[in-house]
Amino acid sequence: MALEEEKKEREAALAKAREASRKAVEEAALLRERTMTVEEVASKAQEEAKFYKDTAADLDKEKALLKADLASAREVYQEMKVECVKGEIAQSAAEEAKKKALEDLEAERARSRNLSDDIDRLKRALLEKEGAIA
Repeated sequence: MALEEEKKEREAALAKAREASRKAVEEAALLRERTMTVEEVASKAQEEAKFYKDTAADLDKEKALLKADLASAREVYQEMKVECVKGEIAQSAAEEAKKKALEDLEAERARSRNLSDDIDRLKRALLEKEGAIA
């Protein structure tokens, strides 16, 4: 009987060991699946990280180009402001010159009228002298 009991105990222990072994195999399979899933997720994360890194590099390049364009636009704007001021100065000078020319023209017209009046008076005076002599 002791042999039978020992045999039953061994069979029970063997059954327990087989069950534990089966569970260990199942757990190992689950762990392998999880490992593969984690590796896939890690791979996708690396790809995404590379994409974002490349995108950031592209954006940095574009930012540098935009900065250069902005600097150029500012320079052109400053040049345009200078040219605008020069134009305003030239316009003001032209208006002053026009005003002076009009004043000079009016002075010449007045002088011309005075000369014409003087000539007319001298002609009359000459005609009167000629009439008195004749």
